[in-house]
Amino acid sequence: MKLSSNSILKKTLFLLLLLITFFNTSSQTTVGSGSYTTNYPGADSAGRNGFPSGAPQTSGNAATKPVPTNDWWSTLIKSNHADNLFNYPMTMKTTDNGLIVTYIPWGPIGDSSPIEIGLENLSTTKTTVSNFSDWTVTMNWNDGTNEMEATSGIGMPFLYFSKNTNATVKINIKSGNVSISNEMITIENAVNGADFVIYAPTGSSWSKSGTIYSSVLNGKNYWSMAMLPQSTTNVNSVAQEYKKYAYVFPTETTTNWSYNASTSKVTSTFAVTTDVKEGSNSNVLLGLLPHQWANLATNSANPSGYSYQNVRGEIKTLEGNEFTVENTFRGILPTLPNLSQYSNSFKPHELNAKIASIENDGLATWTDSYNEGQVMNRLIQTARIANQKGNIVARDKIIATIKERLEDWLSYQNGEVAFLFYYNNSWSTMLGYPAGHGQDNNINDHHFHWGYFIHAAAFLEQFKPGWASQWGEMVNLLIRDAASPNRNDDTFPFLRNFSPYAGHSWANGFATFPQGNDQESTSESMQFASSLIHWGTITENDEIRDLGIYIYTTEQTAIEEYWFDMYKRNFQSNQQYSLVSRVWGNSYDNGTFWTSDITASYVIELYPMHAGSLYLGHNTNYVQTIWDELKQYTGILNPNDTNPNLWHDTIWKYLSFLDPDEALNLYDLSSNRTLKFGISDAQTYHWLHTMKALGKIDATITADYPIAAVFSDNGTKTYVAHNYSDNQITVTYSDGFQLTVPANQMATNRGNAISGIIEADKTQTSIGGTINLTVNTSANGITKVEFYNNDVLLGEDTAAPYNYSAANLTAGIYGMYAKIYTSSGFNYTNVINIQVGDQKPYNNIVHAIPGIIEAGHYDEFEGGVGQNISYFDASVNNEGDFRTTEYVDAITVANEGATVGWISAGEWLEYTINVQSSGCYALKMRFASGNSNEGGPIHFEIDGQKVSDDIRFNATGGWNNWNSKTVNIELTQGTHILKMVVDQGEFNIGKMEFTTNGSSCPVAQENSLPFDFETFPKTSDFNNFDGGTTTVETVTSPQNNGNSSTNLAKIVRNGGQPWAGSYVNLTNPLNFSNNKYITLKVWTEAPIGTKMQIKLEQQNGNSAFALVTNTTVSGNWETLFWDFSQLGASPYDKLVFMFDIDKVGDGSNTSTFYFDDVQQTNTLNTPIFSIDDTRIYPNPVKNKLVIQSNKNEIQKVEIYSLLGKKLKVINQNFKEINVEDLSSGLYLLKVYSENQSFTTKILKE
Repeated sequence: MKLSSNSILKKTLFLLLLLITFFNTSSQTTVGSGSYTTNYPGADSAGRNGFPSGAPQTSGNAATKPVPTNDWWSTLIKSNHADNLFNYPMTMKTTDNGLIVTYIPWGPIGDSSPIEIGLENLSTTKTTVSNFSDWTVTMNWNDGTNEMEATSGIGMPFLYFSKNTNATVKINIKSGNVSISNEMITIENAVNGADFVIYAPTGSSWSKSGTIYSSVLNGKNYWSMAMLPQSTTNVNSVAQEYKKYAYVFPTETTTNWSYNASTSKVTSTFAVTTDVKEGSNSNVLLGLLPHQWANLATNSANPSGYSYQNVRGEIKTLEGNEFTVENTFRGILPTLPNLSQYSNSFKPHELNAKIASIENDGLATWTDSYNEGQVMNRLIQTARIANQKGNIVARDKIIATIKERLEDWLSYQNGEVAFLFYYNNSWSTMLGYPAGHGQDNNINDHHFHWGYFIHAAAFLEQFKPGWASQWGEMVNLLIRDAASPNRNDDTFPFLRNFSPYAGHSWANGFATFPQGNDQESTSESMQFASSLIHWGTITENDEIRDLGIYIYTTEQTAIEEYWFDMYKRNFQSNQQYSLVSRVWGNSYDNGTFWTSDITASYVIELYPMHAGSLYLGHNTNYVQTIWDELKQYTGILNPNDTNPNLWHDTIWKYLSFLDPDEALNLYDLSSNRTLKFGISDAQTYHWLHTMKALGKIDATITADYPIAAVFSDNGTKTYVAHNYSDNQITVTYSDGFQLTVPANQMATNRGNAISGIIEADKTQTSIGGTINLTVNTSANGITKVEFYNNDVLLGEDTAAPYNYSAANLTAGIYGMYAKIYTSSGFNYTNVINIQVGDQKPYNNIVHAIPGIIEAGHYDEFEGGVGQNISYFDASVNNEGDFRTTEYVDAITVANEGATVGWISAGEWLEYTINVQSSGCYALKMRFASGNSNEGGPIHFEIDGQKVSDDIRFNATGGWNNWNSKTVNIELTQGTHILKMVVDQGEFNIGKMEFTTNGSSCPVAQENSLPFDFETFPKTSDFNNFDGGTTTVETVTSPQNNGNSSTNLAKIVRNGGQPWAGSYVNLTNPLNFSNNKYITLKVWTEAPIGTKMQIKLEQQNGNSAFALVTNTTVSGNWETLFWDFSQLGASPYDKLVFMFDIDKVGDGSNTSTFYFDDVQQTNTLNTPIFSIDDTRIYPNPVKNKLVIQSNKNEIQKVEIYSLLGKKLKVINQNFKEINVEDLSSGLYLLKVYSENQSFTTKILKE
């Protein structure tokens, strides 16, 4: 069959459309239950979400591999030239004409350029990376005619050069005493006392013209250069001695490691593959750094050559192509064991209260990948302790919080711009959005950030077994991004952050500072390693476990050498402090990236402190040194010190490795300290008391299982292990001790079998009442059980069943628990809170309705502080001056009465009211809001049922500028508890005046999502601007293909401005706390990739927020998504449609957009709620209408006149809707489920 040109064109366009659609949809890469995007998702409202600019500066073999970053030479990969190449011992700088070689003992290279290696007429615009291996890099200069390469490696005193055949070597020697001896050039005292030798192939000759030395290399294409040891006295002699290494070129360097669990030894073998250019020698000259030569294996080759003095200390040289380092892994734990009871000052009820203060905390919707990790860690450490203490409710609350957010991060949905991962193919890296600290633009700190996420993943798998089978591969991608153990990984570079030869990680993706690359927080680098150990062990992935152990043990040796100088052999004599906070390529200092305060220099090397940080306590002599300095140089001994860099808890936990009693004393004196962001008071309390019970870490004893440790207290040893497996194991320690550890549990050799649960017959009673307590325990050999209220002994029972009756109780909150004794020790049960006494109206005066309630006159508890009884306040101090013994921040304001301020999300207040008669009441509230984005919302509940809409408060221009707002609220006659619930804060509340407003509140026409255009909005509800016109129309062809609605909306853009559109004013602001997406269906003939913007604005305010997503089809319906999750409960009550943003429309089909079913949803996989899944009968209906759905839970039904007037709202009993009061005729019926709805017609007989 012959096709017409028109047919061919149509088929070609169709195939092109399919391809474009395929590539767009495939940007979401599914990995188990998780996913990430390979298309840049766009910036958020703050302009965040970046990625590295430009393209990698690679060539040759390097261009075929994933792009390496975070190395000593990483400036080369991003910039045309690098001036911060420090390989130990030499310093290098690339130029258009070649390589400058110098020696800078400390700091940046500056303008030092004693020797420049190049070729005649070589002139390039950039130097590329043509190859690299574990600790070497090959640089390439290529101007199209001349080509030169130079290879340099860490610790290598030689540089290795090659050129193209016809090129002539040109060396510009600007300083030093130069001598030519056949093929050798020696440069004595070239710079800073350093001597250099250049080796051409045997038989070569050099010509000299001024400072230029040239050679054709006797027809060869290779030469090398060496820096001689600083101790050299006879340059010619050492130059001749070094000549045998000059023609052995390294072609590849590799580091391979293995972990022997039975011996706890980690063996790292460093090997060089060589290309011998000439001569009989086949060995290179390697320089070993202190963390290497101090830990060589017994079977390793040893350095016996000259030494170099360097910023990293003494570099010892070894003739050979291989050496082996052996380190010992001394174990980590998920948390300290449940032994705090052996601290004589430990109080279970106090720990329980600290857990309670955090268990309801959420995670911020406005954050970044680094801060998110810190807060998750704070919650995780608390949850582990709650689990130990039997507080399963608190534990599970935190698990749910972590699980929801982590899964959000680990999954991507089209249109979202927050809580997602984006793989940038150009730079071979995974970026997390929103990012922080250059994690995106500069590929900084991936090991820091991902370490928190991986730690959270291990936590979830521990308490939600099987979670890893769904989400684990996404977690493994993060591990590969920061530290892929596979050199053949086609997606990520080998060990991105960790430098196997330097022995530690580098944080800066592109080494952007003159001093070279850097790393600040070694403790967060170690946390990354510990997270791999936990994750690898719990998922039974030995490769990841061993990778973590390799990094952990190796980096510990580097930290102890270069950050701590624990053995007094590396710091310069003028270094004042016994640690540094930043190690640079060619220096170190005590600054941080946010302050020069010396206090910060200490704490950044210790934070975060948890049971993966036990390495910090291995050397207690060093802990003593640092503690002495902390006392001298910081305010740690002053309980009133308010320095924000004084992270008390971190320092106390570090001190507990040495002196837990002193740490506890300081803790008790500093109850009013400001907690550092990311720190849990509950964890600090638990840690200090547990360390007091354990004593010091015994690093001389290891175990054949990685999640284990040993502590010693005056000779009494505590053996600890946590078994992540599903089977009981026996852990054998190096001193011969064996510990049996049940499946999925932690065990110690102290009181393992002692446990119990306390229960009460009720948790609330009146004054004078009785509470019956029972302890259930399976422990053997119990001698007695003591019952406590807080720390007061109530009584004991010596025989099962273990009971106690607490009678004649006075008012108060009782923290009741029991202490179970056996002949081998004791342990505590969980703590249960008992409320004795009732909630009472303030001053025993019930608030009469109608009447006025002052906000500060909330109910009181007759047993004391009313927290969690008559109110909940997020802070445990009163910022005001009214009812100062309570936590509510109440303050007396002239003419406003007892007001409440400093209000935050999650707080609530209760008031006892007596309603004179049922009906509608107008509630006039006095409020102030100094937040330009407005305050609230709040809502009211009666006896647990919501009785008001969400209420927001406009900005008033100041926290003491008071305005009024009136809303309707339906109340029922009688005495009730009225609860004001704060969904979001940012307002002050004053008097609340209730006045009667009729027998029932009028049903308001609510302008809110979803929009189905059957009843709302109508054409008149749209406000057009700047060339945009929206109408609501009947669905006709071709838009009826794929859309069964009756009506839809149409925007036509014709002239005006590039931002033309229409908006709808909403009754209430949009809340994205639960339903984070806005979705809609759209049909347009505009080209694929058209930018579709939804903008959120305030009707009374200047704040706005906009997101853009692109169309993926043309001439068909598709569903688009916008992710507003970062806004939470937003202040925005205006929904603006700006389709084809940035272009001026012309009124044609490509400037016309049909859209329908605008709604909010909490997932992009929400099943469609439609009339097809719902039964509505009888229709016609006379008295009772029945609505049923087997697929969806119906939540609300609205009945409208055909003119769109809302007549009835039904919120329950959908199987028996009374319509007798309706006149005969046709009506519109709108049925809601979740955030979806459909509209149909019913006939009333």
